[in-house]
Amino acid sequence: MKYPVARVESRTSIQEAIRTVERSPFDRAFVVDPAGVYLGCVTIADLRRLLISGARGEEPVEAYPPRHVHKLTAELLEGRELDERMMSGMELEGVRYLPVVDAEGKIADVVSLEELERRYGLRPAAVGDGPGRRVLVVGGAGYLGSVLARKLLSRGFRVRILDSFIYGHRSLQPLAEDRGLEIVEGDLRHIPTMVATLADVDAVVLLAAIVGDPASKVRPIETFETNVLAAQALASAARLQQVGRFLYASTCSVYGVGSALLDEEAPLNPVSLYARSKIETEKIILGMGGEYFSPTILRMGTLYGLSPRMRFDLVVNTMSMKSFVDGRIQVFGGGQWRPLLGVEDAAEVYARCLEADLGKVGNQVFNVGSDAQNYRIEEVAGIISTALGGIPIHRDHSNLDARDYRVSFAKLSETLGFRPGQTIADAARAIVASLRSGDIRNPAQRIYYNHFFDSTEE
Repeated sequence: MKYPVARVESRTSIQEAIRTVERSPFDRAFVVDPAGVYLGCVTIADLRRLLISGARGEEPVEAYPPRHVHKLTAELLEGRELDERMMSGMELEGVRYLPVVDAEGKIADVVSLEELERRYGLRPAAVGDGPGRRVLVVGGAGYLGSVLARKLLSRGFRVRILDSFIYGHRSLQPLAEDRGLEIVEGDLRHIPTMVATLADVDAVVLLAAIVGDPASKVRPIETFETNVLAAQALASAARLQQVGRFLYASTCSVYGVGSALLDEEAPLNPVSLYARSKIETEKIILGMGGEYFSPTILRMGTLYGLSPRMRFDLVVNTMSMKSFVDGRIQVFGGGQWRPLLGVEDAAEVYARCLEADLGKVGNQVFNVGSDAQNYRIEEVAGIISTALGGIPIHRDHSNLDARDYRVSFAKLSETLGFRPGQTIADAARAIVASLRSGDIRNPAQRIYYNHFFDSTEE
């Protein structure tokens, strides 16, 4: 079938039904009796509301009759008797997929509401034919978040963003008219706001944090509040509501210093408050994991490249900007290893984790990057210099950064088949082109640097 909506037998427990839907491409399931006769449709949000309202997880789905019982027959489809009022009613009720039943009442096919509206020449549905899962992206206006939001919308997800917008709203303004996007302005540390944003979501992506060593050093209290306490509260709330798919943005900085190629089982050796806060939260969230809450920890390499919310406090972006502004690249030390990854590629990894079988990515830790993009800092400078036509490199051999590590990304590649598409050279040229054209007018503005601000965001 074109739309493989999950099916659950009416005697299936609520907990197991949630698990079944979470492991399917769609946010709902068709309920059938033991003989396979269609009884109605339940969304994952319906099932979670039952638990919040006091239902026991082991109770069967049939104890609570489904709210949506719409169905079609082949004759009805061929007769073209559906009218716009009927389909508008289904849209308002959240019905996006309809079973086509045979003479015995068993499901023979599945059609989407948008497909029907196209067929009958009526107005388009509010959302497309994608799975329609609603993803909460906390920190969705940030450097990675604003790229990820666009990618998810393009792939048929509905996106709810929770963000404090301390860097302004410009990164999301072009998306203002997208019907698949919902924006909530608020702080992750505000518990009522945070809990409210979990309503009816199918997955959570936690990007918001005090990000980076300099920012954490300047704001240690906020780092603990946001990176540990607020993250723990969000994970706890998601777990209680059985939002089983939870992606947490950690960092490869947790490895600190290491001479070998470090995989996910390597000892952690943090050299900053930022890395220590991430390790603590990893432990907390993984400790909550189980059959019905299956978090995924994504240890990110150092990102680079253009973003709607641009940053110039990341090594590739900094060197590229300085090449344009100062006419040279400054390198401190240079022998330190760093794993690098383009921000578009990072967003692709998150999207694939949301689309993957939860059994493959749940309760797992992944290094996020590419073996081919483990570089020494001096190599990064050389690549950028060459890409920009031979920009001079000034070397200061004092090493101001204790981090020095190479990371293995074999697990990510094997599980998700991920291969990076971005390169440092292309990113450097694109950044300089944006500066030269005036798209980025003043790279010295505080908005481009995380450590200048006193609040939270990815």
